[in-house]
Amino acid sequence: MPKNFTCSSSGDPDISNNYVEISIDPNLLNNFSNEDSMGAYLSSHSCSEEFQKLRNELLREVLYIVENCLTDKQREVMKMTYLEGKTQNEISNELGKHQTTIHKILQGNIDYNNQKKRYGGALKKIRKLCARNEKIQEILKKMRDEHKVYEYEGY
Repeated sequence: MPKNFTCSSSGDPDISNNYVEISIDPNLLNNFSNEDSMGAYLSSHSCSEEFQKLRNELLREVLYIVENCLTDKQREVMKMTYLEGKTQNEISNELGKHQTTIHKILQGNIDYNNQKKRYGGALKKIRKLCARNEKIQEILKKMRDEHKVYEYEGY
């Protein structure tokens, strides 16, 4: 079963609708979420060929970040979660770790002394790196523009 993760489409963490949500299908990484965000634009049955190319380019960039910017443990848990579709409990059993450890690897820890802000965690790291990556931001802009054209033409 595919899983979802998000990466920021701008650097502003205070805007709640500022994320693209990507569902990674273990079979060719081809299915995307259908949330009310950029994920809605990623549905292959309702987008242009150019948009699909942009989607694949975006996915390659995000996977590059996963491969090259996460720790070995974060990368392993991300792949098991988002590519293999395993639950945190399944991963914890397979790795011999507690489920909360797997959750913290993905989500990070909560600092209760600092307004309950999260620190660490693979997903937060990916969001930050996506927000700072000019190529990803350029792809997201092109995807928004392509979607507007596609909607306007009545597809």
